[in-house]
Amino acid sequence: MDFPALRAHLVAEAALLRTAAAAAAPGARVPTCPAWTVADLLDHVTDTYDHKIQSMRLLKDPGDDYRIDRPGTPADRFDAALADLLAEFDDRGPDSLAHTWYGPDQTVGFWIRRMAHETLVHRADAELAAGTPISPVDAALAADGIDEMLTVMLAWGSRAYRDHVAAPLAGNDGLAIALDTGAQSWTARVEAGTVTVADGTAPDAPAHVRADAGTIMLWMWRRVPVESLAVTGDSARAAAFYDLLEAFAQ
Repeated sequence: MDFPALRAHLVAEAALLRTAAAAAAPGARVPTCPAWTVADLLDHVTDTYDHKIQSMRLLKDPGDDYRIDRPGTPADRFDAALADLLAEFDDRGPDSLAHTWYGPDQTVGFWIRRMAHETLVHRADAELAAGTPISPVDAALAADGIDEMLTVMLAWGSRAYRDHVAAPLAGNDGLAIALDTGAQSWTARVEAGTVTVADGTAPDAPAHVRADAGTIMLWMWRRVPVESLAVTGDSARAAAFYDLLEAFAQ
């Protein structure tokens, strides 16, 4: 997906998040993040935006001192952080240098993509907190989000953060699962302490999950349960993969 489309999705998802947060009861809990209220959710996304703003401005990891002093309510701070984030994206352009935690891509474009998907996931959190169904997810955005989770979080992350994910990966050695949106498919395997990803549904994968791209994307971020997808083959393997995702989908 190109960067103008990702930026447009970021804006749209942020608007949905803001609307859902406003509709939630004061102090409403977020079912998918039980320790948080909706105010905490807004503050978390604000902090996330501020961290990326500082990563672009400083061209290094800003550490713990990244928060930008913003007055007003959590919603006010969210609005201001989003405006500043978009301004940084627009002033710099996607090809400009930025610090990121993803070694192969040290550009602003990485953050445009990452923040579009981050905002989508937390939009779903806000809608659940408001007691409303999760609204539809754009199919192309969701497919890009699945690809990001598989290739960046799982395949690259399993190598870059071996110490952090060694235990859950070791406990799932040999696990393989095929993911099929109808329009696109992938097969993920846990092998020798890392995750490999290939296009297509491998016939030897013991578990196949099928759903629309939005459902699979939110499932991978553990925002919808295993029961939301059609599983063929070994359902226990699909459940094991879902549990494994917890180490990568924070």
